[in-house]
Amino acid sequence: MEHWANIQTVINADIHHSNLPKFSISTPKSNSSTLSVDRSLISNNLYSSNKHIDQSFSGFDNISIADRKYSDPEFLPIPESITQDNEGTSFDDLQYGAYVARWLRPEQIRWSKEAQQYSLSVFNQPHSKDINQGRLGDCWFVSALSLIAEIPQILYKVMITKQYNPVGLYKIRLCNRGIWQVVTIDDMLPVTEANSLVFTRSQKKQLFASLIEKALAKLHGSYKALDSGRCVEGLQTLTGKPCEVFLLHSTDPKKKPNLNHIWAKIIQSKAKGYLMTCLTSNEQRNGEVFDRMGLELDHAYSIIDARQAGSQRLVCLRNPWGKKALNTSLSDKWPKILNEKFVTSSHNDGVFWMSLKAISSFFSEVTICKISGNEHDVRKTGQFSDFSSKITSAYSLHCPNGGEIDIELFNATDAKHNNRLTDFDIDLFLIVLSSNGSCQAYKHSLDYYITLSTTVPPGRYIILAGSMSVINYSIYSKYNLVVHGDQPFVVNEQLSSYELVCDAFHAVALRANDRKDFGDGVSILTFNDNGGFGFICENKSNGTIRFTTDFQGSMNVVSSRKSFHMVDVIPAKAKQLFAFFTRKVLDEDVNIVYQVEYQPLNKLHDVNHIGARNNPPIPSAALGLHRLKSVH
Repeated sequence: MEHWANIQTVINADIHHSNLPKFSISTPKSNSSTLSVDRSLISNNLYSSNKHIDQSFSGFDNISIADRKYSDPEFLPIPESITQDNEGTSFDDLQYGAYVARWLRPEQIRWSKEAQQYSLSVFNQPHSKDINQGRLGDCWFVSALSLIAEIPQILYKVMITKQYNPVGLYKIRLCNRGIWQVVTIDDMLPVTEANSLVFTRSQKKQLFASLIEKALAKLHGSYKALDSGRCVEGLQTLTGKPCEVFLLHSTDPKKKPNLNHIWAKIIQSKAKGYLMTCLTSNEQRNGEVFDRMGLELDHAYSIIDARQAGSQRLVCLRNPWGKKALNTSLSDKWPKILNEKFVTSSHNDGVFWMSLKAISSFFSEVTICKISGNEHDVRKTGQFSDFSSKITSAYSLHCPNGGEIDIELFNATDAKHNNRLTDFDIDLFLIVLSSNGSCQAYKHSLDYYITLSTTVPPGRYIILAGSMSVINYSIYSKYNLVVHGDQPFVVNEQLSSYELVCDAFHAVALRANDRKDFGDGVSILTFNDNGGFGFICENKSNGTIRFTTDFQGSMNVVSSRKSFHMVDVIPAKAKQLFAFFTRKVLDEDVNIVYQVEYQPLNKLHDVNHIGARNNPPIPSAALGLHRLKSVH
């Protein structure tokens, strides 16, 4: 007796220039509060307080001040520091090198006429409008820096050297893929033929923006390595805090974003003082449309305010260039209420208001950085193992008070500098298991990082971090794991057997609760998240079955079994995750098509015809993923 089921699943991925994951699931809490925080007042008080100033110039004791300044031997003022990547091969595009005539100290730089009245300083009452992007495509960094410019508790953590140093040595702290690193630099900066700064600069002769950008360039190997990026990366780098990304439009008409949902998150985030940015992008509009609107395509803007005015939801944006605001005369989406109640800046400072509806037409995503409410964090490093024996990326989590938990998993690199432009994304997943073995939360994506956010009651949990790239491509990457919480918690390494992987993914399937019954006690459980698809055969019958599946025709996926056709023998009262497919290319659609056949086997068949239990054989690296499990 044969049973056939023909099931076709087509998933149209949501494609963005930002290379963000293609699916986004979030459950924001509705909050209509519009509490406004006066950051300028906070900034004035803290920046003028001597107790917050580092007078010691820590680390300068070994530098001779007489007749010379500090020169960084690791990041020299040479063309290769502008246009060369970390492996030592020059970039094809040398446009940035063409802008640079020489490198000068701050005392030698030609500053604007408006800045002549000021003395050189690291900080001079910094404001977001003080920062201007230069001739480098790092708006992802500059927009994030503009947001933290008025938040001393963040900016001071980044800028360890807080006063102008005549020796020219500065220390900057940056969060590189979840791990804080201190970068030491000199103050030699690239300038034009006219001796003005080429890249990011601050008004009033403030040095912090140029110095932080240089430290980031050193961290990644060159200034050119900072070209292009995502808003979330800039916020992660400067704050070390967890971020959420919300998509504003989709290529799939059936998956329209919930703007009510997103607006609630924006208002809630404003009330909590979170940082927000957004990215211009829409595949259905060409660059000329953006240009006529006064918007830059594939460009990061800072969100600095949001207000409800009648039925209009209005958002205040800032271009990190410090100029080129929205051309309202050409916008058919410009609400009249803006002209009546909201006046855009008369200065050419890049600040303008825009309705959320219009933003959803021209911007692809909103990134929110949770800079408050998660004061507790633990940072761990490790290396992914396969699923053949011991699991090296499992952790016990004890939350005596419960609370909100954000877990970040980053793909780390072996090199001295991670190369932003050439490092490939890998398949990553996070699973949180409760003490009873149930799945509390699950996240999966093909990216350089993933973030899982959940609220947990008091108790003990297990965090399982992993990568299917270990199975699919034998890539045993190093990783960084960061756990944030609004309540105290304890995280410890927990060396576990490969059985944990089996239990965890079966728990994920039960949580997804997506079941297809074929009768006779045989069913398939499926689950998916951001391009990761799991299939479990559950045999509750009293006899063994031969289970045949064919995934021929599926596109842009990789099989954990190294095959798209599988035959597995499932004993009575047992279940098995027989296939796990992961996305192959991030910016292409995924198509899953499969056909199922199962046959009950009598004892004669069991003895003479059963053959191999799994065909093709399960790879040793995936034994924990595909092992049999009893059905209770």
